[in-house]
Amino acid sequence: MNENRKNLNDYPLLSGILITTIFSIILSINLIIRVGDICYDAGFPEIMILLTDFSVRFLSGAIVVILIIPFILNFSKKHISLKEYFKDDIRLTKGVSINGTIFVGIISALCFFLICSIIALALGVFNLDFGILFSNPDTGNVGWFIFFYALIPGIWEEMTFRGVILNTIREKYSEKIAILFSSLLFGLFHFTNLLFQPLEMVVFYFIMSTLYGITWAYMVIKSGSVLPSILAHYLIDAFGYAVLTNPMNADQSIAGPFFIVTTLLYPFITILMVKGLSKSTKIFSYNSVKGKK
Repeated sequence: MNENRKNLNDYPLLSGILITTIFSIILSINLIIRVGDICYDAGFPEIMILLTDFSVRFLSGAIVVILIIPFILNFSKKHISLKEYFKDDIRLTKGVSINGTIFVGIISALCFFLICSIIALALGVFNLDFGILFSNPDTGNVGWFIFFYALIPGIWEEMTFRGVILNTIREKYSEKIAILFSSLLFGLFHFTNLLFQPLEMVVFYFIMSTLYGITWAYMVIKSGSVLPSILAHYLIDAFGYAVLTNPMNADQSIAGPFFIVTTLLYPFITILMVKGLSKSTKIFSYNSVKGKK
């Protein structure tokens, strides 16, 4: 065997594209095979349809992150265990301040909710409705099941884009390139929404996801861990409907400006906040493996 043979881990940009493509397809498998329709036609109650759909998507994400990505990057040649993979390549816990990363993740999410609330108040569409999150999903509202669904993007999307892809690119390129490229791939991943949303909405989600991806990637770079982005992403997805439902249902002349302003302000303010924290405190005490400058 030729020990010097190249593998995809040596081509991080190409591997990032391949991982994003596979991740997009497998995470959409429930929509492609129409799991919900199959369960509905079989006469399943609403809660069982949701549970089945969630289980398929969650297991799909786990299969990609735990099995397929290591195979794509050929980690087996480096004899890396699963524990080392999560520490070194995803950078889940290696040498980080757990309390600090949790604090930053929560502050980032609170920053999002505060910005949304202020803009909604200014536009006259503020309505903080936590009831919608704790209602029965059978009523047609979001319901408490959103706390389960938010685990999928919160865990698997973050481990993929702000974990493996970001850190693999950092090994050969600058942090700026790693942040930008991983975030663009994260935005492109959301084109899978074309399976159930119109093109204009998908384009907006591409822009929003790319900007949010830059924000969360910056948090990961500064903290040395993917934990802050996991927590921020989960909290925003899980509790966002309490703040966003009213603006989403508002007239387009109000909904449009609301989402444009919040989409721009959240990344800008969060990055400034993280930058300030990283300079003024020791909250980000970790042993970082730096990329190129």
